[in-house]
Amino acid sequence: MNTVELEAKLKALTAIVELQAAKLKSMEQLETRLTTLEDIEAIKKLQRAYSYYLEHWQEEQIIALFSHSPDVSVEIHDSGLYKGWEAVKKSFQFPIHYTAFSGEKTAPPEFLHVLMGLQGIVDVEPDGRTAKGRWYGLGLVAMPRGGKLRAMIATGIWENEYVKEDGVWKILKLFYNVIFSSPIEEGWVKTPYLPNPPYQDRPPMGPNTHPATYPSGYIFPYHYKNPVTGK
Repeated sequence: MNTVELEAKLKALTAIVELQAAKLKSMEQLETRLTTLEDIEAIKKLQRAYSYYLEHWQEEQIIALFSHSPDVSVEIHDSGLYKGWEAVKKSFQFPIHYTAFSGEKTAPPEFLHVLMGLQGIVDVEPDGRTAKGRWYGLGLVAMPRGGKLRAMIATGIWENEYVKEDGVWKILKLFYNVIFSSPIEEGWVKTPYLPNPPYQDRPPMGPNTHPATYPSGYIFPYHYKNPVTGK
């Protein structure tokens, strides 16, 4: 085999190696993309499950969705910051949250808390272990306010963080900003917000960081960049 033939054979082998490397890289990219899409779907299911359990205030089911990380936290509008597993667990105890039903182990039939997670935007970090999500919460509720059961309409925005633990996505930080929560007969223009009843035996771990409700004009910060401009 002469030099020319050897060079030709070497070029052919090099082309084959480069082609195989390109295919391998393409497969790895596809696998990464597939994993990311599966992660996004799992997070969407997690968030939707939270809303369904919230409807009937199913404490154990709600709490099971959260991470046991020391950084786990819950902040729901004017309730303050609750950080750490025990604090988060206590924040979802039904008799404490709704004092008018104190002593009840489950939500009574007249209680209703339908909070639909809409327009979800989920972004998984490159490490594949953490993610962030933004959702609208649109609610139709029946709960105690001012000493009586009130029919209310509400909306707000979640900006949540999630973590993947042992292959399972869990809520790491739940952060919900109420836009309005109003009696249906009055509406959000007349009564933008009826405060939550004071919590019993549950002091917050940190101060409330939420902005004012409607009509403050406040824009709850986005966790993501503009998908077109990247800004």
